[in-house]
Amino acid sequence: MRFLVPVSIVSGSLLVGLLAAAPTQAEPIEPPVAVGSVDTRSAKPLAGLTIAIDPGHQLGNSNPAFRDQLARTKFNGTITKSCNTTGTATNSGFPEATFVFKVSRTLKNRLERQGATVKMTRTTNSYDRYGPCVWKRGKFGAKVDADLLLSVHADGGPASGRGFFVIVPGVVAGWTDDIAAKSQRYGKRLIAGMAAAGATPSTYINGQTLIWNDVTTLNFSDVPVVLVEVGNMRNAAEARDMVTRKGQRAYAAWLIAGVKAIFRR
Repeated sequence: MRFLVPVSIVSGSLLVGLLAAAPTQAEPIEPPVAVGSVDTRSAKPLAGLTIAIDPGHQLGNSNPAFRDQLARTKFNGTITKSCNTTGTATNSGFPEATFVFKVSRTLKNRLERQGATVKMTRTTNSYDRYGPCVWKRGKFGAKVDADLLLSVHADGGPASGRGFFVIVPGVVAGWTDDIAAKSQRYGKRLIAGMAAAGATPSTYINGQTLIWNDVTTLNFSDVPVVLVEVGNMRNAAEARDMVTRKGQRAYAAWLIAGVKAIFRR
């Protein structure tokens, strides 16, 4: 999630943690269905849920034309941060904004096929657009009455490291105290579901979890929120998968498994 082009933005770098394997959790066994009945839960296991997907950044965040807009700031409960960042990229220049947008569109389509209502914080990936700002992204979940705000990112970590991890809000009085505990539970379930489906747990973030108090998207959320770094764009092996349609579909499938684990479906 590190950014490449400075646009008057304050952003912290992720700290390298210790290698730790994520716990795995098997999918729950569905109860038997009576003969002659229609198993609507199996057909539409996510029916009744509204999921807000936030594809991190925007391609135009690197466009100098939007420098002033991106330099706007807001206090997020602990510190003041800017509107948005450019995001990271693979060593060959494939942008995080483009990667997570492609994964998020696939994720949206698949979640909808399983019955969920899905809304996205952005529906374009364009050099001629910026944002939306991180505080708008955070507020989006409540705006669409979502059961979960899932912010999808990719990290720019150490080249030797690989795998996914989550960032969830800590308790910030008056800001996240109503959603922090539930968000942290959801983060653990997402990790278990993704790992069980075959995603590689982060090799450089201890426990695959960071609890942070200064992430604006998380702090502005009024619904449970999990930010997931689906992989490390600076790792050559992961980067090779990220640029392919097959790889992008795999990341979307792992996220679906994580969402189903969150809601135990």
